[in-house]
Amino acid sequence: MDNYLNRAIFFLAAFALSSVFAQQGINLTELSAKDTASFETYSKRIALVQDSIVAMQAEIEGVKQRASSSMPALEPKGEYEKQTDFDARKAKWEKELSEKTQRDVKVFADRLAEFEKAKKKIEENQASLYCFVEIKSNPPAASVSVNGTALGATPLEYNNFLPGYMVIKIQRENYEPWDTTLTLQAGQKLKLNVALTEASIFSKEEELDFPQILAKDTTTAGYYKRIRRVKARGEQVDGERDIIFEKYMKSRPVLEPQQPGETVRDFERRQYLLRADSIKYTDWLQQKHGAYKNKLARTIRVLENYIIETESLVITEAPANPLVALGAYDADKEFFEIEVFDTTSAQSPFYFVGKVGIPLDTAKVMNRSLEGFLVGVSYLNYPFVYRDSSFNLAMKELILSRREVPLKVDGVFKPIARFEGMEGYAVWRAHADSLLNGTLKPQSLDVNYALSAKEGASGGLGLRGWTRILTFAAAATCGTLAVMKHSKAGEYKDSYNNLNNTQPRAERDGNGDYTQRYKEAYTQWYKDNHVALENDKDAVKSNEGSRNIFGAVAGVFAVAGTLTFVF
Repeated sequence: MDNYLNRAIFFLAAFALSSVFAQQGINLTELSAKDTASFETYSKRIALVQDSIVAMQAEIEGVKQRASSSMPALEPKGEYEKQTDFDARKAKWEKELSEKTQRDVKVFADRLAEFEKAKKKIEENQASLYCFVEIKSNPPAASVSVNGTALGATPLEYNNFLPGYMVIKIQRENYEPWDTTLTLQAGQKLKLNVALTEASIFSKEEELDFPQILAKDTTTAGYYKRIRRVKARGEQVDGERDIIFEKYMKSRPVLEPQQPGETVRDFERRQYLLRADSIKYTDWLQQKHGAYKNKLARTIRVLENYIIETESLVITEAPANPLVALGAYDADKEFFEIEVFDTTSAQSPFYFVGKVGIPLDTAKVMNRSLEGFLVGVSYLNYPFVYRDSSFNLAMKELILSRREVPLKVDGVFKPIARFEGMEGYAVWRAHADSLLNGTLKPQSLDVNYALSAKEGASGGLGLRGWTRILTFAAAATCGTLAVMKHSKAGEYKDSYNNLNNTQPRAERDGNGDYTQRYKEAYTQWYKDNHVALENDKDAVKSNEGSRNIFGAVAGVFAVAGTLTFVF
């Protein structure tokens, strides 16, 4: 009776749980489908499936408990039952309980496995939405933050970014901060390799906002205004460099006189080291100044490129009052000579001379009639400005059609006489022709080019920069050689003095004359040492002469290098 009751309870529980799932509308196929890019939607699906898993696990535990309670109690059969007999009965009882439990929970276990499989699939779908970001910097070891949260130092890989808006900032001591704003799509893989720019040593108050200046968001007049601002900044930086150099020259250690007990060679070595430090600082300052000026030069090239892009835009319009004049017809080549003009237009005057292709049969039907002709012109966005008026004269193409059928046109736009004598027209015409024939055309220059450390095609340090480096390098080399020659001269002078101090001590007789013994000793000493003495004396003279020459040349190069800061 109890067995039947337990089975009834089991089937009622299974029916109730199935009814709950049906009421909730749980469709595992739909839930595990990869059909959305919403991270939150997958989170809700996972939560729904997880709740069902917990409910089924609880029910399985209940079924196990009911199955156990329905079994007869396992107790020893009196005090005389052997342990082996009891163990055998226990094994049989546990086997029966296991079979009963597995049979009763199978429907729930199978359904639980389906839900766990669905949950895993949903989690995989959600994980596919994560974005992978790899960030490198040159130099490395720069701190990285995303949306205000610090992530670590470069190089860095992060593979669990949520899709959406993101602000990445990279910072390193003694370098300009770098940042970018972007929107990541689901599953996107992004790799950033950022070249950091060394922090400027020049005025922060007068610093340019390079991203704003390099934004492609204004007219040609606006770009020219920005170019003037960049050029003015270049002049400021020249002045700031000179001030920095003057401050250094005033603050650098002063060469103290030769100290008691200090040899000439040690003093001159100290003098050389002080001079070498000055040359090193000067070279460092020039490199900083040159790098910044090159950055300004690249910025100007990008702005000039923006201007060319703007001027190269093609505008098409229909003239208000065009006049068309057909000339002679060439029956063999099937074209009319043609003139099309509107020279009195206040905005876009033009005068076109050429030919238009018209089939012979159509030419006969037309009989030189201009009915159905439509005229259009395209010109560059580079007007000629005279006083307070502007004129669209950079004509690029004549567009001609008859009864909505395009016609093949070949010819040229002629200059309009009334503009040729105006001030500035010749310069404008030369620039316009360069745009029209492609001599001037936009290049692949953008903000990344301007802010990069590459010199591009600008010529690097320029003539003055290289002159400065070479003159200071030559000054350092000649200064080093002068010190070496001076030291060598000192060595030969010491050798000469030491050898000279070995001559016999002078002796005189009562009449004040040298004694015979002294004369003999001196004669022998001179015979043994006079060659060495002469060699030392010549070596001193030679090395001192070379020292003077190298020192003078080093001074000339040092003065020449310093003058490049002024001229």
